[in-house]
Amino acid sequence: MADVSIFGLGKVGHTLACCLAAKGNRVVGFDNVADVVNAVNGGTYQSQEGGVAERLARIKPGLLRAASSAEEAVLASDVSMIIVPTPSNALGGFSLRFVLDACSEIGAALRKKSSAHVVAVLSTVLPGASGSYIVPALESASGRVVGDQLGYCYNPSFIALGEVVKGLEEPDYVLIGQADEVSGDAVETVHRSILDGDKPIVRMNLLEAEIAKIASNTHETMRVAFANMLFALCSELPSADVDRITGALSYRMGRRFFRGALPYGGPCWPRDNRAFASFMDAVGVPSLIPHTIDLSNAEHGRYVLQKVLAAAERGETVGLLRLSYKPGTHVIDCSFGIDLAEWLLCDGRHVIAWDPMAIPETRQVLGDCITYAATPEECVRSSRVTIIINPMQDLEAIDWSAASGTTVMDPWRCLSDAATSRIGTYVPMGRGNPAINGEWPSADLGAKLRLLNS
Repeated sequence: MADVSIFGLGKVGHTLACCLAAKGNRVVGFDNVADVVNAVNGGTYQSQEGGVAERLARIKPGLLRAASSAEEAVLASDVSMIIVPTPSNALGGFSLRFVLDACSEIGAALRKKSSAHVVAVLSTVLPGASGSYIVPALESASGRVVGDQLGYCYNPSFIALGEVVKGLEEPDYVLIGQADEVSGDAVETVHRSILDGDKPIVRMNLLEAEIAKIASNTHETMRVAFANMLFALCSELPSADVDRITGALSYRMGRRFFRGALPYGGPCWPRDNRAFASFMDAVGVPSLIPHTIDLSNAEHGRYVLQKVLAAAERGETVGLLRLSYKPGTHVIDCSFGIDLAEWLLCDGRHVIAWDPMAIPETRQVLGDCITYAATPEECVRSSRVTIIINPMQDLEAIDWSAASGTTVMDPWRCLSDAATSRIGTYVPMGRGNPAINGEWPSADLGAKLRLLNS
């Protein structure tokens, strides 16, 4: 059993606190927002993460509480884990202001504590941030030196919103950047208490871990961009199926994040990729790969937009099924659904959307510029063209006869034959171009191809 304090009780911090307490650890949370502290202590904290409610029900009395001060949280724990935002700044990097604020509070509390204490930062930071800024701030605030009664680790989480519990308890691996072995041991003990099975724990120095975390997201976005390139190519040819191609390639390249469809989005991938490129530019090494991935993602969004615009004339209505950046969440940060809605409005189309999870967030961005459908059937029935933004399982439950006069564009190719048989025109994007009739290639394209093959 470990005594752990969690600094930052947002989506990830609160979920981690619940997972730890449910496994018998004593957890004290702290957040600068008093309403959050009161909600945790009053049992009224609302979490949309799956599995949190079940873990809350298993927590024994006294194992999870929120402190009214940072000092209280530090004095009640041996390990403090910082999970606060590191927002993008004007230069494309990550601001450390919330991390450094937490370090200042923890350090001040440590001046009133005689025993050893370990601090772990889980927030995403740029390479070099720990050694150059975070550790010096901790040492200055605490009056201690890392390695002597003060431990430090960079311990980033690899999670996806909507699946945070799974990411914490069933990760591919746990990454620990350690200032010293003792600090790494303490953080590893905390993680092993909640891991489901014998998961790999990879330990390295601080700088290596910082690079590994941000490089992981660049690699994943590279895979998405590559699959989307194949998606676009197959969409322009008469009889090419992107799923068969990526399926074959996956035997050598793996299936993870390798499905051609819509551009990636969310609060992490776009900004992390740009931040890595900015960091590489500052260091003076070629940053073509992360820059190109970001440009490719934007280009792919424009490609899909062109397809939608070609299917719906000005003045016609386009329906969007789901708006969040990925299935199972209300988050719309860098969501292609929101971008597409704005682009369509600017080009003279009407927009109707259905997403019961993300409508409150969407209203804050788009207001009443679009129509919000009460049901998916209303969305497809009211639109000339409907595009599936997220491949939710509940799409099969839709009465697709409501789309008997609608063109449904499915970039995920996720609908069953039973569903598509009731749709007016079904377009499984990435699976050949239905507009190509007769001989292919055309005379103009044929001339170009002859030159390429001569």
